[in-house]
Amino acid sequence: MPTITGTLSTGPTAATLASLRDRVEATLQDSGNLIWSTATLDEAIRRTLDRLNWIMPRQAIGLITLAAAGREISLASLTGLLEVKRVWWNYDSADPAHPPAFCRFEVWPGSILYIHDDSEPAAGDVIRVWYTLPHTIQNLDSASTTTMDATLQALMVTGGAGYAAQIRAIELTEQVTADPGVTNKLNDWARNQIAEFRTQLRNIANIESTRQAQMVRMQPLDRWDNRDDEW
Repeated sequence: MPTITGTLSTGPTAATLASLRDRVEATLQDSGNLIWSTATLDEAIRRTLDRLNWIMPRQAIGLITLAAAGREISLASLTGLLEVKRVWWNYDSADPAHPPAFCRFEVWPGSILYIHDDSEPAAGDVIRVWYTLPHTIQNLDSASTTTMDATLQALMVTGGAGYAAQIRAIELTEQVTADPGVTNKLNDWARNQIAEFRTQLRNIANIESTRQAQMVRMQPLDRWDNRDDEW
């Protein structure tokens, strides 16, 4: 069985479920939980996190050392794997090839990586995998760390408040004595918050995607590079 020998990812921050919940409560003007229970707020944060992970999941790099030769490689050691982006085979950390030896691959059901290159991976070869996995929030669903930066945390507050307001609007709709005007205003506010969250999230994802594409296309400049038209 292949085993993972290391991962790289965005570092955790000090934010926790409690601190994000407090910020959502402040946005909703309900710090005393008179209207929204902590369970409701946690569910709203969870829905926001699900959306964030769909649009802009966490990125990581893992190393898998092959115990046996073969084209079919288990990815089970890459905990939380959502999608494989790139595969570098054969990778030597002591003397990495340049340019990287990215190979042709596909991922089969059951987290099986299949290498399409002409030659077959041998026992002892190292596969370097660029992949995505879900962001987590410390103490939400037993997560031990928060893996998003301050910008994404702020978006989590925007989205969390919107989904919490949406949940509350649905509750009020089911109450016979509820004021339709209040319910409609709350529903409109919820939609606006959620729309703002999604728009900002997509903007950040597009910027990050463009940045990564530029890094891939960019060739390093050195003292032998005399292509003056590119300066």
